[in-house]
Amino acid sequence: MKKDIFILTMQTVNDKMQIKLVWKQNEFINAHANTERGLTMQNPLRIGVIGLGLIGGLHARIVHECPNAVLAAVTDINEGAARAAAERYGCQWYADFRRMCDEAALDAVCICTPDQFHLENALYAAKKGLHLLIEKPIATTEREAREITAAAAQAGVRMMVAHVLHFDPRYAKLQEAIDQGEIGDVIHMFFRRTNPRSNGRRLGGKVSIFHFIGVHDFEMMCSYMKCRPLRAYCQRVSKVNADIGCEDTVISTITFENGAVATIELCWALPENSALGINTYAEVVGVKGAGYVTIMDQGVSLITESNVYYPDTLHWPEYNGRIQGDLKEEIHHFVTATLDGTPYITNTEHAITAVKIIEACFKSIETGLPVDIQ
Repeated sequence: MKKDIFILTMQTVNDKMQIKLVWKQNEFINAHANTERGLTMQNPLRIGVIGLGLIGGLHARIVHECPNAVLAAVTDINEGAARAAAERYGCQWYADFRRMCDEAALDAVCICTPDQFHLENALYAAKKGLHLLIEKPIATTEREAREITAAAAQAGVRMMVAHVLHFDPRYAKLQEAIDQGEIGDVIHMFFRRTNPRSNGRRLGGKVSIFHFIGVHDFEMMCSYMKCRPLRAYCQRVSKVNADIGCEDTVISTITFENGAVATIELCWALPENSALGINTYAEVVGVKGAGYVTIMDQGVSLITESNVYYPDTLHWPEYNGRIQGDLKEEIHHFVTATLDGTPYITNTEHAITAVKIIEACFKSIETGLPVDIQ
């Protein structure tokens, strides 16, 4: 018979008394409470946003609109962007994220900076006793991801990696079917994610196609499969973006320890006039059935005199004066789970494994050979 074990510990972090409740049933899940102000559903979570690009700006607005949170501060190296956000939402602003973590009254931060800065941001915020919502990918290497995870554990703060597909109802329903055994043991998976070439032209050389769009599917693949990936083989094509040394398309094949195989197709070379914008697809085949996620027009198509396009209705659409969709659900989940001490939906180990697979894919492209995933 399985038994639930509850362990209550007390510790002092940064001169603040903290209570940690640990529940064990096959694995440990940490719930953290800051007794200085009582981190409960009765007190809104005070959040600072680090980085105010596209995603960071959305985080700031969603936090501002969240009933159980307060946007306490924002920071960006672009002082104009930070000042504008502060004026819009009535919060403090900083040009240095360290000053924000030092001076603002915060319980948590959203880390929305470029991937290569996640380690520095997370280590400093954790040291200050702040809970972490880290935009995907958690880091660009497994070593950095492990360092972030260890720092959060040592500081006694909670950490959630923002993998938004877990809050997309279609991917979530497929996850539910797999978890309930409806399609049986998984034997094959296929994922596609394509973007217009403007993303490749804008981001090529600054961030890889793997980390910008592919990590969504690599992490979801790990969540669906539930066993260890063993080997990666990847091929790269570069013609449209050859002049900037950037790939157009990469195709990766991943082999798992149970013998299952997954294929992931990534492309950011679609023509700019492509009506689809982002086109994604997922197929999971098991011994008892199969599941499919098809995302084309998202249910709405608009035709004008000059164009045909499919507006976003799922990820972060704005209607009725507020941001809705998957990103809103993700951030609201982080707020609620942090306040009431319940587990986060996303799995940190899956986020780290996705980064490990991507590292193996880079090596495979370099060598032209399959690469073992350590």
